[in-house]
Amino acid sequence: MKSPLSFRKGIPFFCNKSESDFRKDVYEQYESMVVRQSALHLADQVWGKYPLQPILDFAADFYPDGSVQNILEIGSGVGRWIATLAQLYPHASCWGIDYSYQMLKRANEYWILGQDLFIDLSNRGFDSTHTLKGHRLTNLNLGLSKASNLPFSNNSQDLVLNSFLLDRLDEPMKGLMEMYRVLRPKGKLIVVTPLNFNHVTHWKTLYPANKIYDVLSQMGFSIEEWKEELIIQEPLDFRGNVVTWNCLAFVGVKYPAISN
Repeated sequence: MKSPLSFRKGIPFFCNKSESDFRKDVYEQYESMVVRQSALHLADQVWGKYPLQPILDFAADFYPDGSVQNILEIGSGVGRWIATLAQLYPHASCWGIDYSYQMLKRANEYWILGQDLFIDLSNRGFDSTHTLKGHRLTNLNLGLSKASNLPFSNNSQDLVLNSFLLDRLDEPMKGLMEMYRVLRPKGKLIVVTPLNFNHVTHWKTLYPANKIYDVLSQMGFSIEEWKEELIIQEPLDFRGNVVTWNCLAFVGVKYPAISN
C-alpha cells in the first residue's frame, strides 16, 4: 500500500487536493451534502428504516464465506456500507476511500472516534434534533483518494464494493480497471449504480448496461449476478417526497485476463 502524502485531522491523503479542488467539489459542502448524507445513511429512526437497505440486501448474498483479510469500499461517503462490513468481518482490514474530505471526517468522527452526532432536519419538515450514537470500530480505516488511482497493491483485496459512484467518476473506465487491479484472483466486485452519467461520452461508451457487461468481461471479470432494475427510493422530507433511482447491480469475480 502506498504511503499517504499528508494528513488532515487524522485522515490520510493519498492524492493532492488543492484549495481550488475543494471549492469546486460539491461533496465538500457541509450543510447541503454532509448533513444530508449523514441523515440519509445514519439516521434510520428519521425515516423508519435505512432507505438504501436494498443495496445491502442485494450484496449480502455474495459476501465471502469464512476468513476475509481485506475489504475496500470506493466512494464510501459517511461510511455506512464499509462500517457494516467492518462489523460483519471484525478480523478484516476494512478501508473506506472517498475524494471528499468532509465526508471522511464525518465518517471518522462517527464510526471510529465514537462521537455522537446531532442531526437537525427542521429544514426538511422534522420538528426535533435527532441524536445518533457513535461507534468505535478498530478495524475500519479511511483515506482520501481518487478511484482512478487507488493506493492499494495489486491483488490485495478480497472484496471491493461501491454504490452511486461509477456514473459520477470523471474516468469510469480507469476506475473499473483500478478495481480489477486491486482485487485478488477470485476476489469479488459488488457495484450498484443508477447509470445517471454526467458526461455525454460516458453515456455513449457505457450505456445501455450491456456495454458495461462487455467491458467487465474483457477486463477479466466473470459476472456472478446481474440485476438491471434494483429500485432505491431516496427520501427527501417529512412529507414523504422521494427520488426513485432505477439501478444496475452486479457482482463480478476476478479471473486473470486472457491474452490475445
